[in-house]
Amino acid sequence: MSVMELKSPPPHESPTYLALRHFWHPVCYSDEVTDKPHGVRLMGENVVLARLGGELAAMQDRCPHKGAALSLGQIVDCKLECPYHGWQFDEKGDCVRIPAREEMATVMNRKVRRYHVTESAGMVWVCLADVPKYPAPVFPELKGAEYRVLRGRPYDWNTSTPRRLENFVDFAHFSFVHDGTIGSRENPRVEAVKVWRENNVMRFDRSGVKEPGVGKKKELLGLTDDWIEPTNVYHVTMPHTVHLKRVFPNGKRYILFMAASPVDATTTRSFWWQARDFGTEEEHDAFFMDFEDEVLAEDKPIIESQTPIQMDLAGELARQEMPVRHADIVSVEYRRWLLELTNELANA
Repeated sequence: MSVMELKSPPPHESPTYLALRHFWHPVCYSDEVTDKPHGVRLMGENVVLARLGGELAAMQDRCPHKGAALSLGQIVDCKLECPYHGWQFDEKGDCVRIPAREEMATVMNRKVRRYHVTESAGMVWVCLADVPKYPAPVFPELKGAEYRVLRGRPYDWNTSTPRRLENFVDFAHFSFVHDGTIGSRENPRVEAVKVWRENNVMRFDRSGVKEPGVGKKKELLGLTDDWIEPTNVYHVTMPHTVHLKRVFPNGKRYILFMAASPVDATTTRSFWWQARDFGTEEEHDAFFMDFEDEVLAEDKPIIESQTPIQMDLAGELARQEMPVRHADIVSVEYRRWLLELTNELANA
């Protein structure tokens, strides 16, 4: 079979995509869920979030009566009320009131499907499977008094979550996609790093790499050299959350936390935070946010051009992507672990 004849399964049938149901995924920031129902979409399913009697609940966003979206309703007496006929559901998803015939609520015994939900790293996370494989990721710097913490605007890319994560930890693209921002064509060589696993986290550090020391960030850092060599400490919480701590030569720190969420098989929504302990005045916030927007704008068209959207980890198409020894060690180890999880969970 020729390369042109090779076909991958439809994205929504990819074994890796199916395995993702067993993990926590961010669906919104915590403060977006207030005193009203909040609708989100995860892996092609509509989910409604609501705070009911002090408890955060996640349910299928569909009333079992006539299929209306519960996220269009309201919260009444700590119950989620459907906008169409006023049916009310408690935090367990049980129907407790049918206004048209009050006596029928207990007789009909209708329920809305519930999902696992938790809050961590300033976000709401949902798991669609019966038992989450790993704990939800954490962002330790969120409450750190020494940091100026900013919440990023979520952004959608037409790609899969593994592609998005892999882009974040792909060192070889910095020199070309980000020439002049976080990389330079003058320094394209990538040395191998040590990659290891700790529980549900893939870890690796990268140092000794020069990047341009230019612009306002250099000024705020208080550095004078034309080239800066930070130490980059990565924690990848499987399957697609990354915590990057950048430590500069003078000890100043800049942190990025990004969690990718599969809206569906071909759409990824990324939620993110940044934290810094230099230039912490509010007047500098726009600069740091604009800088990250610039980097993301450089990445987006490249990542959206990759095919297939869902990475083939074990089939014929997997052999059409050829990793480079040492330079692609992070991608190799990430895909190896992701394949192990796929084989374990895709049909579970």
